[in-house]
Amino acid sequence: MSQSLIPAKWKFIVEYEDEETQEISGTIGQANSRYECESLIEDDIAYHIICGRVIVNAEAAAVCAKCDGEGKLTSANGDLIVCDACGGHMGPIAKLEAADTRHLGGVCFADRPAAS
Repeated sequence: MSQSLIPAKWKFIVEYEDEETQEISGTIGQANSRYECESLIEDDIAYHIICGRVIVNAEAAAVCAKCDGEGKLTSANGDLIVCDACGGHMGPIAKLEAADTRHLGGVCFADRPAAS
């Protein structure tokens, strides 16, 4: 994965299926670093497994911390301006997907290049 000078925060989602109701739900969160994000996802997965839920998906994305991945900011007079931190980059800077979410012992994350 290439290094970026854009100040980033990580957002994640863990989707699970409740074995009793067969409903798919999810939890979302955010972290300041990739390491913290991976740890929070692993803790979230462990919690849902203990509650008898099946993990369906877990993924995370790094977005610009200043504009939240929108590429634009609102100026003092209400106009939209290009984010100076990311140069107007819209969407994720980097993505992670859980390669194996069926068991807790070996959740491993695969780098996915962000779409440009």
